[in-house]
Amino acid sequence: MKRWITYQKERFPILAYLPMMAIFGFSGLSYSLHLNNEHAKVSDIPILSYIVAILITLFWFMLIRIADEHKDFKEDSEHRPYLPVQRGLVTLKELRIIGLVLGGLQVALIILIDWRLLLMLAVVYLWFFLMCKEFFVPNWLKAHHTLYLISHMFIMFFLTFLITSMEWLPRGGVFHAAILLYMISSFCDGTIIEVGRKLRAKENEEYGVDTYTQIWGPKRAMVVWMICLTISGASTIVAGYQVGVGRIAFIILGLFYLFAVLIAIRFAKDSSPKNAKVFKVFPGLWMMLMYVILGIIPFFM
Repeated sequence: MKRWITYQKERFPILAYLPMMAIFGFSGLSYSLHLNNEHAKVSDIPILSYIVAILITLFWFMLIRIADEHKDFKEDSEHRPYLPVQRGLVTLKELRIIGLVLGGLQVALIILIDWRLLLMLAVVYLWFFLMCKEFFVPNWLKAHHTLYLISHMFIMFFLTFLITSMEWLPRGGVFHAAILLYMISSFCDGTIIEVGRKLRAKENEEYGVDTYTQIWGPKRAMVVWMICLTISGASTIVAGYQVGVGRIAFIILGLFYLFAVLIAIRFAKDSSPKNAKVFKVFPGLWMMLMYVILGIIPFFM
């Protein structure tokens, strides 16, 4: 057990991830609910649905981590021998067993809510399978870094579709067009976090480890990051107007957006370790704010 505690601390810190997974699952259900009923209450959704949405989300991110351990095994063995799998703390076989268990639990939990959701789950699994196979063009995809990023982050788009479907499908509703805005925002939020966690100061770069500062350089990396942040903010504000919180979203996210502009300019000019630190925190905070605005604040309006 001790070695698994060590593994999760190093590769999937549950205490850090759980709040984001919880707000992601909760917000997806409640946003869909408010599109149908502006006077909705938290109790209008069964507590089981909330629990399942959160667990499904948590399990998906665990599965993505397990897939990455397999996908990156060769490169990590060559350049990052200090990682848990590479130093023999856990094995890929053990991770595969855990992955199969998580997959089985996802299916069982989905059936508890509504068996028809299995189709949505299958869509996520199809994309996940293609990701694991690098869409059968690994060398070409890795040579086109922007497409690599977009193709892998699209799983956020499909995962958001699954979570929101857990609200409208069981009650006999239909897919609301505004959910597309929510899905776009989630996709961009995932991209913001993914790019942010792979920004490094020049002196902290590791040979053989791809980062966006190494691939694009600090300035171009900041341009991509800000484009994603801009689309995320705009889609969140428009999505907010669909549930009565557009003005609040504009004010809160607007202030954080101005701060993001400042830290992006600062990092583009000086990609020092001090200026890189903020990108470990800000993307997660932005994502949390987005889901709080769209999924929690509407209950108080």
